[in-house]
Amino acid sequence: MQIELAIPDVAMLFTQPPMSGSSVRQALVSSSESLVSGATVCCDSTFAPEIVFVVGDTQFEGNHVSCWRLTGSDWWGALAMDRTTGVDAWTSEWPVGSMISAALAANEAFKFVMRRLPLRGQADRVFFEESQSCNWDFGAVHVPEEGVDLGMVDVISAGAICQAALYALMRFPNVRMSGRIFDDDLTGASNLNRNMLSSVADIGLLKVQVVARCCSAKLRLKPIAVRFPGDSCKIGQLARRVLVGVDDIPSRWEVQRHAPGWIAVSGTSHFGVSSSAHRPDEPCCGCLHPVDDPVGANPIPTVSFVSFWAGLAMTVRLLRDALASSYSANRQHLWLTPLRMDLPHAGMWLPVAPRRDCPAHCLASRVL
Repeated sequence: MQIELAIPDVAMLFTQPPMSGSSVRQALVSSSESLVSGATVCCDSTFAPEIVFVVGDTQFEGNHVSCWRLTGSDWWGALAMDRTTGVDAWTSEWPVGSMISAALAANEAFKFVMRRLPLRGQADRVFFEESQSCNWDFGAVHVPEEGVDLGMVDVISAGAICQAALYALMRFPNVRMSGRIFDDDLTGASNLNRNMLSSVADIGLLKVQVVARCCSAKLRLKPIAVRFPGDSCKIGQLARRVLVGVDDIPSRWEVQRHAPGWIAVSGTSHFGVSSSAHRPDEPCCGCLHPVDDPVGANPIPTVSFVSFWAGLAMTVRLLRDALASSYSANRQHLWLTPLRMDLPHAGMWLPVAPRRDCPAHCLASRVL
């Protein structure tokens, strides 16, 4: 598969790990073969792309292949096919909108490939249809010019979701954070398609070490090579804010039982994303996910952009909490189906109801 990016060679404003280079184009070209084996990036005027993504108001002459234009604002991103008029240049200061539009583009690249493959059931083809246009909006919130101090934040898992969350967080100017990251897993070759902070050179290294090193320019994370809850002597008291990126449901309950303050939980299931946040007085992640997945011990097939959406949603929740602008109770839970963001119910904001049988025995469940 070949993709063309029509993009001006603009300068990098600050370090963008794991990319390196003084300009966007240079950073993309230097990433060739280093992020995913076999994924090459080059500047080639004779290149024959199969799909094209055009960024902002960049001028582009169509060449009879599928072409989408990416647009957006600080907190909103969009994608539209064959749009050539009425588009604006990127002038946003905050990066959420650009990451939304990039994730929407990744959806289309994936679906382009899937349409070439035989499917087990013809009914599944609906998931892989082209989106003529689609968008997503996390809702605008004011970020002070001096930035945001997130304080101490503990991160449970150094896998795809938490790497996506930290990747997104590092794209914000003037964000400060300290904390710890817990995981005992090693970086594998199969992780590279979705672990946003990992490269081919990191295969075989502890994920927590890879993440802590990659984030060190902006975020101070202490790597703890222990799977939570693990050794309580090594873990100690959790921070007042905790990010949880594990798909294992009992592990989420355990974090909820130990967390003294706010936690955000993101997970994936098939092509769907679940993201929620919980203060001590609110229904918890045990109320939201009260039953363990009976197939939780089996390998989980994961595609890169689904994990990225889960991490991005978690980062937005973290920033909003730090800015005292958390979502309302009727938006405590977000369910996303990224493959078809052009459909009316692809993203659903939902409340979380307390349950008497909450496995984490949260405060909201005990007062029923």
